Amino acid sequence: MNTRRVSFRTVFGGPSIPPDFIEELARLRHQLRGVEFQYDFDLFVVGGDITVVTDPTGLRVPRVFLGRRTTTAQIQMNSADVMNVSDPRAFLFQTIHSAMVELIRRVAARDNNFDADDELRKIEFLVLEGLGEPQ
Repeated sequence: MNTRRVSFRTVFGGPSIPPDFIEELARLRHQLRGVEFQYDFDLFVVGGDITVVTDPTGLRVPRVFLGRRTTTAQIQMNSADVMNVSDPRAFLFQTIHSAMVELIRRVAARDNNFDADDELRKIEFLVLEGLGEPQ
């Protein structure tokens, strides 16, 4: 079985985005890099000054490719949310967690051999760390 992982592509950031956001996004990417999944999760993170997002923060254009065992989605981060949040870590970790939960549910609805409970356990740390609880 091939090793499947989470990958991020980003168009996120800009001169007025607090550096904490960029640091926390890099930290999140690093932490998820070591987690093996049943599918590849290709996430495209958009927001900040580079691409201003006025829609609500959340998952957009989710897709599941059963043959390639891949999911793709765009995660838009509302620019006002980003500028006004007091805890970048919690915001990022919870946003990514919510998006991945939705993708996992979509895969489970289409792939009978997919163990959604196992995948959900693998990303549980995102909620705990977002809340500041140690692992």
